[in-house]
Amino acid sequence: MATPGITPGRAYRAYRYPHVKGRMSRRVNVGRRVGPFAGALSGLFIAGAAFLGTAVAATVGYFAADLPAAHDLATVPVPLSTFIYDRTGEHLLYTLEDERRELVELGQVPEKMQQATISIEDKTFWSNPGIDVGGIVRAMQANSAAGTIRQGGSTITQQLIKTRLLGDEPTVTRKIKEAILAIEATRTFSKKEILEMYFDQIYYGNQSYGIKAAAKTYFGISDLNRLSLGQMALLAGLPQAPSEYDPIQNMAAAKARRQIVLDAMVENGYVTPAEAEAAATEPIKVNPASTSLYAPHFTFRAREQLINLLGEKAAYRGGYRVYTSLDWNMQQLAEKEVRDHVNGLKPYNVHNAALITMDPTTGEILAYVGSYDYYMHTPQVQGDYDHAGIAFRQPGSTFKLFTYLTGMLKAGMTASTQLWDVEFTMPDGGGKPYHPMDATKEQHGPLTMRQALRESLNLPALQVTRTVGVDAIIDTVHQLGINRDWDRSRIGLSFGIGAGEMRLIDMASAYQVIANLGMRVEPTFIYKIVDPTGKVVKDFSKPESRRVIDQRIAWVFDDILKDNTDPKGSFVFGPWTTIDRPAALKTGTTDNLQDVLAIGFTPQRLTAIWMGNSDNSEMRGISSALGPGVLWRDYMKTVVGGLPVKWYDRPEGIVDKVVCMNPALLGGNGSGLLPGPNCPGSFRFTEHFVQGTEPTTDDRSFYTSCGIRMVAPFADWQGAYNAWAAGAVSGRYSYGRFYWTICGFVPRPVEPSGSPNPSGSPGPSGQPAPSGQPAPSLPPRATPPPPPPPTPTKRP
Repeated sequence: MATPGITPGRAYRAYRYPHVKGRMSRRVNVGRRVGPFAGALSGLFIAGAAFLGTAVAATVGYFAADLPAAHDLATVPVPLSTFIYDRTGEHLLYTLEDERRELVELGQVPEKMQQATISIEDKTFWSNPGIDVGGIVRAMQANSAAGTIRQGGSTITQQLIKTRLLGDEPTVTRKIKEAILAIEATRTFSKKEILEMYFDQIYYGNQSYGIKAAAKTYFGISDLNRLSLGQMALLAGLPQAPSEYDPIQNMAAAKARRQIVLDAMVENGYVTPAEAEAAATEPIKVNPASTSLYAPHFTFRAREQLINLLGEKAAYRGGYRVYTSLDWNMQQLAEKEVRDHVNGLKPYNVHNAALITMDPTTGEILAYVGSYDYYMHTPQVQGDYDHAGIAFRQPGSTFKLFTYLTGMLKAGMTASTQLWDVEFTMPDGGGKPYHPMDATKEQHGPLTMRQALRESLNLPALQVTRTVGVDAIIDTVHQLGINRDWDRSRIGLSFGIGAGEMRLIDMASAYQVIANLGMRVEPTFIYKIVDPTGKVVKDFSKPESRRVIDQRIAWVFDDILKDNTDPKGSFVFGPWTTIDRPAALKTGTTDNLQDVLAIGFTPQRLTAIWMGNSDNSEMRGISSALGPGVLWRDYMKTVVGGLPVKWYDRPEGIVDKVVCMNPALLGGNGSGLLPGPNCPGSFRFTEHFVQGTEPTTDDRSFYTSCGIRMVAPFADWQGAYNAWAAGAVSGRYSYGRFYWTICGFVPRPVEPSGSPNPSGSPGPSGQPAPSGQPAPSLPPRATPPPPPPPTPTKRP
């Protein structure tokens, strides 16, 4: 919707010609007084004789009917080019225009440029009443001899009338109306005002309207005072036939026309023959007409926002200067890092990537890369397609944030809520059997929400999904400010681990709420918009924010996600994604390795990254940590390198409690409740809670004298959980990390092909080791980490 009160070009005319400001357009009717034509009656007698040879009074009365008013020259909006810049205004990204035009005041047009134009177009301009009778007679004679209209005989004023008010239909009727209005315009405006409007509005070819746009199009010159005499003469000769004299397409004709203009300047005494001769020998060096385009995907999103704010007509014709939120240096870095890392991963069939960086406190998009290369068109890289702002892709485990957040908001869960990493089978979506697994194919048993997020486990997230329901998760996504819906009849449990498609910009925007302690700020590609008068019509430097999540809940999630960039917090991700300062991160991988993502932030900067292929071909041997995670790390180290090290202040209303959880790097298992009499002695971890949600009871109903009392969260999962328990006490699910004793389950005999099962060994005192502790006969060890990422190929 257009902003009220903003009319393209209107403000320009109002401030430049105040004596016509506020006048309403009127039509000249036969039955009313014709205005100030009577004073020029003698001139009209001659003009009438030249045109039709009939009575002047009858001519005026007939042709003046339904004419626009001459002062409409100042009130009819002038289409002006809109320029889109980076945030500093130093780098032009793109130009929006129906007509390429920049306004210029007459004082900015060199005197020689004015003289060249007057010499070739209207040598009696300063003295004629708007029409040149002698010129009309000469044109009539030439047209009569040719049998068609070959010369116009139009003055500068008539050309302006034709361009702005009447159109260029080659008829005698239009010429008569043009003459009438030219006389009226000369009595309404000064000659300088008419000449200024001419230089702003006349067409010079190659989509260039006005002298300033023409100078920039043909010669790349913005300051008209830098034009040479030869260049001025060439430009002055264009309006009569811009295509015929186009120096880009027809250099010989352009040179001949330039010579005619120089000869006319000599004839009128504006230059000497020697000056004209020197100008005629100047080489003509023109720029091929083109439109610059930088940061294309970002620029098109900024254009989209501008059109939504002002309307398409105003955006293309309003003459605005749009200062976007783009940080030019950060954009160059983002483009380079995307290229370099994708180049290094091409052996793994990774060919495309997208990246968004924003300030989570203001919503300003600072860098935006929509594809590996905008100008590349291959099956894997559809470069002009914006994979950051248009493409809907599955977000994988990055979506789990919304699932766990829903658990806190709707089900009273906390960071220490006990969840189960145990496989199950149940109908999903269309009723087909659904048997999900973790990416590692392991099953870790009972652990806390914090640990589930640390290791990005699927099974606990699915437990939360079933607990709260997919509708509640969708509501949370909406609560975070994302206007996205899904066909709820077709989605099932897998929705909670990222099976629903989303755009990367929406994922970044949702994470912004958590990065801003629960405050929603709409993302913006625009910093401010300035109209042709210099008035700021839109200012996003002071964004509006609204609270959508309790800041204490957001702070707890910030603290959990911070573990993923800390080698001491997450053995899975920390070694690969640390940026040597506190930062939060969540990665995601989709089935069949079609998409890998990483979204992470500090309090000052948030970056979201996607990698994959446009044709959905599968990547090979890559993970979210080693693909987008490493790109995020390398890029963010530079992005935040000059910013102070900062983390979120602890808000009021956060309380700490010591809970029963294995605090080891490879731990995370436990009850998550207050330690009871049977909680293993080393299972002590200080967890953060929103006041009022902290546990108030101990875990004696879970850790019993016979071991873990295992009850599945849903009755129809109990069979699968029992099968896990039977394997767990037999050591199948120890992974060198856990030792399980579970009430009602005893170790099975050692299989012939296996080594002695330490899980069934008695503890040092002859009693079973405490449930969930590392087996005493095996030192704790991690799952072997993945190999280091390939070194990106650096461009010279």
